[in-house]
Amino acid sequence: MICIKCREEIPMGEEMNYRGQILCEDCYVDAVSLPKTCDVVAVHSAKMTRKMAGQEGTDGLTELQKNIYEYLMVNGQVTLDALMQQFHLSESQMSREFTVLRHCELLKATSIEGVKYIVIMEDS
Repeated sequence: MICIKCREEIPMGEEMNYRGQILCEDCYVDAVSLPKTCDVVAVHSAKMTRKMAGQEGTDGLTELQKNIYEYLMVNGQVTLDALMQQFHLSESQMSREFTVLRHCELLKATSIEGVKYIVIMEDS
């Protein structure tokens, strides 16, 4: 059986049904656990946790998250698609990484002339 989303082979008996679609386990998890970027409680929690741990800037982030942040520091505004290509990430993977960086108030999304860009958040 083939996953409808990633087109990978699914071992017999491991297929997942989500809203009438047959998905592999990874795609199923992505579908049911979408990160919520604009979450006031998550932002407050991330800020307090980082503050209590003495973390600033990219302290406490994964290498990938640090690399994304540093890439934006060098390149300025970048589209989500360009970031996904640069770091070889799917849309759901990029969304998860961006959500963490947004909750830490390091990055934000902005629209410039109708195009959505990811940028460094001021005062980060």
